[in-house]
Amino acid sequence: MHQVNLRNNMKRCKTITCWTDYPFVQLGDEPFKKAPIRHVNVLSYDGDRYVKVSFEDCGDVLEVKAGYLYRKPGRSGWVKQVNRRKLERMIRK
Repeated sequence: MHQVNLRNNMKRCKTITCWTDYPFVQLGDEPFKKAPIRHVNVLSYDGDRYVKVSFEDCGDVLEVKAGYLYRKPGRSGWVKQVNRRKLERMIRK
């Protein structure tokens, strides 16, 4: 799994709820295998690619690429991704 470096220029967001099926080794998932679909809250967005999320079930905070966030529970290609413009609009100025 590609580990993501934390970004200092992340901007805080209002609450956005979404789902991800990205495998997180930190949560016990195996790289390159199907991970459970998890409910997450977006905490911040770097304005480009990475989103910091908290997990509803365990409270952990990790980073994931915005393309792995979905509007409804499901897997990539089955459900729509969260629109990056929505993430940008939610950034507090």
